[in-house]
Amino acid sequence: MQMVKRTIGGFFLLVLLMWILAPKHELYYLLEKELKKQGVVISNETIENNWFGVTLTNANISVKGIQFATVKELNLNLFFLYNALTVKSINIDESLQNMAPKTIDRLNIVYSIMNPLAVQIDSNGSFGIANGTVDPIERHVKILFPVAKDINTFKKFLKKDASGWYYETNY
Repeated sequence: MQMVKRTIGGFFLLVLLMWILAPKHELYYLLEKELKKQGVVISNETIENNWFGVTLTNANISVKGIQFATVKELNLNLFFLYNALTVKSINIDESLQNMAPKTIDRLNIVYSIMNPLAVQIDSNGSFGIANGTVDPIERHVKILFPVAKDINTFKKFLKKDASGWYYETNY
């Protein structure tokens, strides 16, 4: 019985060490390759590995050849059952500021095994606070703006109900 415990414990320790010491920047390059197929290019970024993920700093994001935004810091933490993307200080390009919020101070995107049918979104910026979900199976996005501040630039894309302003679409 003692040998079985040691074998199982050794296996889990080996898996944990392999995950911590794995070159996670290769996962980022795979993600970047998939985004490029959709027309999204991330350039001029500085990539750093950390214990559980990858950190990008000073990245420029272009969508289908059009400069979209500049991101100060992006942390991608990959765990087996919980994955999180945290983006700090997104500045939208001046040419797009009449259709999108000017700045997004913080954006958290979380996928957890506790709720496998939804990706949770939480952010705040010049528009106030936004919370939402993405349903990858139904291909549905719903973002709520419970405390809306400066939404005039993209108000034409929003709908209103009793809980406040929201954006809803299918992709």
